[in-house]
Amino acid sequence: MLGRHVYRVHPTEQGWTVTKEGEDHPRSGFPGREEAIAEAVRLAESDEPAKVTVDNGDGTIAEEWLFGSDPVTELGA
Repeated sequence: MLGRHVYRVHPTEQGWTVTKEGEDHPRSGFPGREEAIAEAVRLAESDEPAKVTVDNGDGTIAEEWLFGSDPVTELGA
């Protein structure tokens, strides 16, 4: 797969979940936002190039981090 793997952190009625874009089910659920972000960062660091986005719950992105270099961007350079 070319491009970045995207891990999304977003609130649910039960807490916070981490999902990988393209997968049908969440990777994991957490009671708190910070725990979910820490897990998403751990997953992204082991799956570079990757990106972590944190959703406010209304579809807007509150925070975003990039991990590793994007091979598609490098090919165009």
